[in-house]
Amino acid sequence: MLSQQPIISVFMLAYNHEHYIAQAIQSILDQKTDLDYELVIGEDCSTDNTRVIINDFKDRYPDKINVIENTTNVGMHENFLRTLFSCRGKYLCLCEGDDYWINPDKLNLQYQFLESNPGYALVCGNHKKFIQQINQFDKGNPPSVKDHDIEFAKLIRFNCITTATIMFRNVLKREDFTPDFFSIISCDWYMYMKLLNHGKIRYLSHTFAVYRINEGSINGRSTRLAIAQKEMKFMELVKTGALVRLDDSKMEHLNKSIQLKYYDIAQGEALNGNRKAAFRLTARTFRNNPLSVAGLTDFFKTTLRIISPDFFQTLRGIKRAVRNAW
Repeated sequence: MLSQQPIISVFMLAYNHEHYIAQAIQSILDQKTDLDYELVIGEDCSTDNTRVIINDFKDRYPDKINVIENTTNVGMHENFLRTLFSCRGKYLCLCEGDDYWINPDKLNLQYQFLESNPGYALVCGNHKKFIQQINQFDKGNPPSVKDHDIEFAKLIRFNCITTATIMFRNVLKREDFTPDFFSIISCDWYMYMKLLNHGKIRYLSHTFAVYRINEGSINGRSTRLAIAQKEMKFMELVKTGALVRLDDSKMEHLNKSIQLKYYDIAQGEALNGNRKAAFRLTARTFRNNPLSVAGLTDFFKTTLRIISPDFFQTLRGIKRAVRNAW
């Protein structure tokens, strides 16, 4: 039997994760804490042995694990919402079924921060990347920078928060997720925008989790353009004011991010061999934002990728080699 209302709920989304799900679940159970917490797993009708593994854990830890078993495959967005709103805790964490935690004090550290800082809605931290295809950690893992607030300007330009590192206040309602939610590229990015209405976001320098990059997660030539276009649609949705309250400063940063996103779309066009479309987008974007440092960087990077993709890849290879050497 599950305990009475826990302090923390960890929700996990699982679909065809049979090779990873045991490690993900065990990493939650390995937390060194006296805090009462539950693990809520949304299992979306996997076609492999994911559900069998999950139910084995549930049988062994009936006081900790609650499984939401969909009777049909409902897809990522609906599974996200069903699992999120099955959580009972004051604070919530998220760990995908193919990621895992590596800091046994994650719950303690983040709980203490949110309890002591009522002006913050979410706290996150650093992570490591594990590249499944080559079965090793990325030598260029993100450096651990000092504790700082993550402002809207950064969050709208990039979805810079790794889901497996977060803890946030249980303040969202089902009605916060409008039908537009089901068409956006990233459930967590949408949620972060909603949470900004309830408080600030804090990054802690601790490394909390491992983000696993599967073969299907690596952007290929056929998907980069589609991803950039979906990210653009998300930014346009944010611009309507439906997700987060926008003042003049936020609107200015949002418009800059939309302009820079055209460079990402241009690079996707270039990768697909559509050089004319890529040049047209690049020229248009530069004219609209010529003096931005980020704009100049993206302009030269995109132009080089269009003119000489092989040389561009060579430079990227050299950059990675130098970075990994350190």
